[in-house]
Amino acid sequence: MKNRHIEAFKSKIKIYLRGKNVNRYLLRLAKNHVSLLHLERISKEEVYVTIYYKDYALVSKLNTIYEIGIIEYGGLIKEKKKTIQNKWIILAVCVAIGILFLLSRMIFTIEIVTNDEQFKQQLLIELKQYHIEKYAFQKSYQELSKIKESILANHRNDLEWLEIETIGTKYRVRYEPRIESPKKEESGYRHVIAKKNAIIKKIESSFGQNVKFLNDYVKKGDIIVSGYISLNGTIQETVSANAKVYGEVWYEVEVFYPFGYYEQTKTGRQKNVYVLEFLSHRIEFFHFHPFYDKMVTRHILLQKRGIPIALVKETQEEVHTISVIETEEGAIFKAKQFATNKIESQLKESEYIIHSQVMKKVVEKDGVRLRVFFSVYEDITDYEAITPYVEDQNEGDHT
Repeated sequence: MKNRHIEAFKSKIKIYLRGKNVNRYLLRLAKNHVSLLHLERISKEEVYVTIYYKDYALVSKLNTIYEIGIIEYGGLIKEKKKTIQNKWIILAVCVAIGILFLLSRMIFTIEIVTNDEQFKQQLLIELKQYHIEKYAFQKSYQELSKIKESILANHRNDLEWLEIETIGTKYRVRYEPRIESPKKEESGYRHVIAKKNAIIKKIESSFGQNVKFLNDYVKKGDIIVSGYISLNGTIQETVSANAKVYGEVWYEVEVFYPFGYYEQTKTGRQKNVYVLEFLSHRIEFFHFHPFYDKMVTRHILLQKRGIPIALVKETQEEVHTISVIETEEGAIFKAKQFATNKIESQLKESEYIIHSQVMKKVVEKDGVRLRVFFSVYEDITDYEAITPYVEDQNEGDHT
């Protein structure tokens, strides 16, 4: 098979031989080790012979009275002559590919996603200092990361986060302005109430009159520390109650975890690559740092019917792939861990899970379904505005 492929690429020519007793001349060629690859008799005095191109000079030298001429070329010599004939077309294609590559590495649009026109202009000026502008060459992912960090450092008070994304020949710039949360104005008077159903576990810095105590059960909205100060059942004063109350709160979380887990997430890195495809082979131009794992969108730029060659532009997006096969025990463990993470992601620094227990377990065909009970040590502090007790303002009416 290998020799057959090599043979197909050897340079050959098909020639005609005309003259009397042409068979004698054919014998002379054979005696002089000229390989007669194919013989086609046209008439008594004319034959078509296919020989190796390297033997053509010897064939001409041995000729005396016969008429010899080339009909067609084959193998590499044929391709070489075609290349010479089409050299200007090939050169134009190469130049076009070079221009396409250069244009694909340039930026033609900078899109800043914002409604703040003033800050948009300010950001465009600053981006220009880092050569992020129209008709400039694209920067690498690492360069864009450094520029992003530098801009964020210069605008600590203005920007929460900034993202510079390369999409084809466009930069898309998105940002989130830093907004300082206005401080809540203290209402004149209030109760401390329960935010959730719970058992009280801790009351800190209480100011007001406690009506609930440690280990008391409270429902959502119950008063824990009252802003009405009473003595012998009579309200004496109205204050702004203050306290930090922690309680034991309960949750049930239902989760499903599959035995087979496959996920692809895009990293945000993207590039355009020009590829020459030939049969099952591919040549990527100027692609020095390929992605290990990627998603590809193809766009055919040049292809001719019947010829197994194509010039393709690929948009390659880097992805991170996770593929895991779990046992039943592993899936149960991961499902419980997932439920725990779901609860913990909502907790503050001072809050924590007291206890957890699997209430229900169902092993299905594709995975495990769990219902998990959690008791959580959590801040249950909330406030309710109140008005001063009427008698506080009408003490002079008592006689």
